[in-house]
Amino acid sequence: MKNNILFIGNFVNDVILIHQKLKLERERSFTDFMSPEVQKELSKNYDTNDNHCSKDVIKAEALGGSVTYGSLAAHYFGDTKSFIVTKFGDDINKEFQQLIQSKQSIDLTFTETIKDIKNTSYFLNYYNNKKNRTLSLMEKGNQISIEACIKCIDSIHPDALLFVPVAGEFDEHLVMKTLEIVNNINQHREKQQQQQHYRPIIAFDVQGFLRSFNGARVTTRPMNVMIEKLINIKMSLNGMENDIITVVKAEYGEAAAIMGDHDPATCAKLLRLNFGFTIVAVTMGGDGLFLSSSITGEIYIPTFKPTQVSDETGCGDTFLTCTILELLNLLKIKKQFNHENNQNNNNKNNNNNNKVDENSFQQQQHHQQIHDILIKLNIKKEELIQCLQVGSSGASFLVEKIGPNGFASREKIMDRVLNGTKQIKQHYLEFNNPINHHGGEDNEHQKIIRQEQVNDNNDNNNSKSSQTSNTIKEFVEQQKLKQKQFKSTTNYK
Repeated sequence: MKNNILFIGNFVNDVILIHQKLKLERERSFTDFMSPEVQKELSKNYDTNDNHCSKDVIKAEALGGSVTYGSLAAHYFGDTKSFIVTKFGDDINKEFQQLIQSKQSIDLTFTETIKDIKNTSYFLNYYNNKKNRTLSLMEKGNQISIEACIKCIDSIHPDALLFVPVAGEFDEHLVMKTLEIVNNINQHREKQQQQQHYRPIIAFDVQGFLRSFNGARVTTRPMNVMIEKLINIKMSLNGMENDIITVVKAEYGEAAAIMGDHDPATCAKLLRLNFGFTIVAVTMGGDGLFLSSSITGEIYIPTFKPTQVSDETGCGDTFLTCTILELLNLLKIKKQFNHENNQNNNNKNNNNNNKVDENSFQQQQHHQQIHDILIKLNIKKEELIQCLQVGSSGASFLVEKIGPNGFASREKIMDRVLNGTKQIKQHYLEFNNPINHHGGEDNEHQKIIRQEQVNDNNDNNNSKSSQTSNTIKEFVEQQKLKQKQFKSTTNYK
């Protein structure tokens, strides 16, 4: 059975300007150095066919956006049907037809073309030998309405929902409304006494929620605003966080902008513990990423060595998509295993004159009392780490070619996971904070919970963490006054 996944976000017309001779210190602002007006002139007048001008600036145009890279990554990963909720202008990049419309695995039923409205567009400025990149907004594009999201979820029931805005085309209120629809579906099924609940993976890319715009200048929202947005999302998950896997991906700079000036492992941990997300990945480009979850703690995962590095655009989108798809594959295996287990238990009971299997009954009771979704689903530490390695491996193929062209099948991705070369950056290993499991299965569950409590106490001794968490606590108290139905399930430190 194919995985059905839903991407919510806009396609982007990318205008890429590669400044071959431009070298800037990281502290200097590219936008201050080169105004949007100058960038527009460069995009008009400089072309790769102009031998004189191309010595300084090379121009390229491409179809971009998270929905582009995500849906194509899913197409080449295989055994996946991607649905996209979006609005785009009639000036969308000409690559759209070849790259997206031609793929039977990408369903555009829930998309809408707006005539006489410009499509979302960015200037991507590469400098310092393409090691650094900045964005300038050219066209903001169209707002995405909740109606198309509701229609898709009601009719398709996708296995995963990926919220990937790029230019403020929706905010957390669309996410909250969408999660409300998921909850309504489950309530309806309960009334109909249906045993099968609808529990999609919910995934977010922080970048689209963090971005703010001052004309063409792309900036980040203040910390307190982002914290309030994440609290709103947490509140909408209230009651579902123990049954639904949530995955958050943030670049290190983005995570630090929200959680404060910490190392990447601490940023990942704070995002998870303070907002109740199941899995948090803080990425660091070619340096790798940090995974944070209740069954792993904070683990450094290095990148895999590509054959060459040509273009890093879309790596985060490819990483997130491949990680989600591998998680879905893992959940299918777990579901099949549980089904076969239940059948064996039923046969055993029938062979024993329908006597109740006391051990099986105790296991069911224990399962119901577990509040951690990863433990409830019996996902192992090594299995979860491999899911993120699959994401990292998928991204390592993308960088080998320019534009949305370097995607790989799951078979090739897995081969690199098992046999590829890991690019370990030794200085990140000091931030590892793994949870070590010992003993039997029941003891393992208890140790995980106790370890989380120990980690919480240790964080209280860290002044920076406490300062950040105090800000979060203030927002929580304000939200409690505004919405009495909010019941906090997180120990805000």
